[in-house]
Amino acid sequence: MGAFVLMSLILGGIMGYDIASGTGLMRNNPTVAFVVVGFVLIAAMAVSVFWWLTIDEAQREAHKWAWYWGGSSGLLISVFAFVAALAGGDALMMPYVRFMDYEGHLVALGMITSLAPAIIGYGIAWLIWWLRHR
Repeated sequence: MGAFVLMSLILGGIMGYDIASGTGLMRNNPTVAFVVVGFVLIAAMAVSVFWWLTIDEAQREAHKWAWYWGGSSGLLISVFAFVAALAGGDALMMPYVRFMDYEGHLVALGMITSLAPAIIGYGIAWLIWWLRHR
């Protein structure tokens, strides 16, 4: 977990410096952004694999159970939101888009809207698993 926090701090520092310096290197040069994000993703995956190999069977089972039940339940909420958005159209979605302050960034909002319930569901299921197996 510490490695993820460290990588997040480094990436945040790079992006903060880029914004504060006014160079806009990452914003004006997508190649740099892809390289930085690609590096962070590869590093995060390497840390994840190392972490997975070092945890015990109970922890592995808790995470597998939480992703299956919690993540799947969260994705069902995302599917419901997708169907509601298709059925309701702009009249239903624009208040949500404005509330989230994502006008002009609908792809990013869609990713957040679809991933957030899965991650929240995972967290709830993980907590339930550990409470049941104490």
